[in-house]
Amino acid sequence: MASIPQLGVVRPGAACDGPMMTNPLGRARACRRPAFLGLCATVLAVTAAVAPGNGASAGPAPMTPAAEHARGASNGPARTASVMTRNLYLGADLGPMLAALASGDGNAIVGAATLTWGAVQATRPDERMAAIADEIVAADPAVIGLQEVTTWTTFSFDPQTGAVSNPVVAYDFLDLLLDELAERGADYRAVPGATAQNFGSPPIPVLASAGAAVPTMAVRLADRDVILARHDVGVTNARNGTYQTIISFPLGGSTLPVARGWGSVDVRSARAAFRFVNSHLEAFGIPGVNAEQVRVAQAGELLAAQDAVAAQSGELPIVYVGDYNSRAPEAPAYVRLLTAVGQDAWTRNHPDASGETCCFDATLLDPADPLTTRIDLILHSRDVKAPRATLVGEQPADMTASGLWPSDHAGVVARLVFPARR
Repeated sequence: MASIPQLGVVRPGAACDGPMMTNPLGRARACRRPAFLGLCATVLAVTAAVAPGNGASAGPAPMTPAAEHARGASNGPARTASVMTRNLYLGADLGPMLAALASGDGNAIVGAATLTWGAVQATRPDERMAAIADEIVAADPAVIGLQEVTTWTTFSFDPQTGAVSNPVVAYDFLDLLLDELAERGADYRAVPGATAQNFGSPPIPVLASAGAAVPTMAVRLADRDVILARHDVGVTNARNGTYQTIISFPLGGSTLPVARGWGSVDVRSARAAFRFVNSHLEAFGIPGVNAEQVRVAQAGELLAAQDAVAAQSGELPIVYVGDYNSRAPEAPAYVRLLTAVGQDAWTRNHPDASGETCCFDATLLDPADPLTTRIDLILHSRDVKAPRATLVGEQPADMTASGLWPSDHAGVVARLVFPARR
């Protein structure tokens, strides 16, 4: 893959759409059609709403779980709930397409985007979501943090004008997963107000067939992180927010900001109450930018946001799940999160097992491809116990009928024991 030129980093307090910057490759080659170049230079949409003053948006904010918890613990037995974190995988390695966009070369953009779209189709999102639904049914978690919950949309593309029309949702990973769960009799729902709307792309031209001379189709992706709750679980005080520290890819005379964020919700299951937080820290490694330091800053923003929620809504036992892209046990962002949150469900159960969760080959086809890093985490406050933590989707038996891993990540499920409440 061609190296991607140094990008701009938006520091805390800066605007979320990133600074304007000069392409470090120098003046980009012009596309053959000005309208096409204009399309390629469209920046990513940043769609997560941020409430004034605190960097977070909130759904309805009743504080029932925290209020009930604050009335005091009973002498009755502690209550348990299982939780899960699962990265669904975008469906392709975006690196070549991002490099092509940064180059400004229209032919390279079409070629890379065409390969990316082909890879998404080859990794069969509908089949993979069915396999992940099987995992969820077997684990029966009360709440799930999902990352890379992607929507891929296709358009008709006019190569003369660069205009797009006739949008059609080709794959909505959330709808696919919920439909598969419903077919299995598992009633889960996405928690309104707890979704992090992350980065998206403009419609990017692709060749509609192998023999096509010019692009007549375009594709767009939109990424989000979603919290699912089982039908019998009470959820309130849903929140979401976006990070101010992000990376931005250069694109002609503008930038493509890679928005990231978080979602949280207060959960009531039986007599247990806890706050559940889901996030996906920065994944892209770009020459010239220390991606781990970006993650450290995002982790700090996440912790500060949850401190603000606690100050407003009351303290609760807390669980953080997600793809944090920071290698346990030594990477700085992981250490910062663990120090602040308290405990890691995996290491409490498996002190001598590394528990790698990432990453399978981008094609998802190699049954012998080993996982090498542990970046998918379930962390919890010290008043919570974790008697069990397991991996899902990491054994060859978990592969789909056509021989695909369900995701390029393994998932993590933990059984947690919470302080009893009245």
